[in-house]
Amino acid sequence: MIIMPGSELMKNHEAFLNSDLSEFEGKWVAIIDGKVAGSGNNLKILLDNVKKESPGKKPLLAKAPTKRILILAAHKK
Repeated sequence: MIIMPGSELMKNHEAFLNSDLSEFEGKWVAIIDGKVAGSGNNLKILLDNVKKESPGKKPLLAKAPTKRILILAAHKK
């Protein structure tokens, strides 16, 4: 998937990366218009609720990271 700069998805993706999601640790979050629109442990229920509350919007759905996360990066010499 290609995320176009300036798109609604890009705005929501940037909000996900830059937000303090510690209160949602380990839960699914739905981000609409750059803000958390909902959260929960069940992705399907969350998506159903967000669709009812914000019809026509395309939420970014992601799992909020836990404190125990490992990020690996490759380094070219």
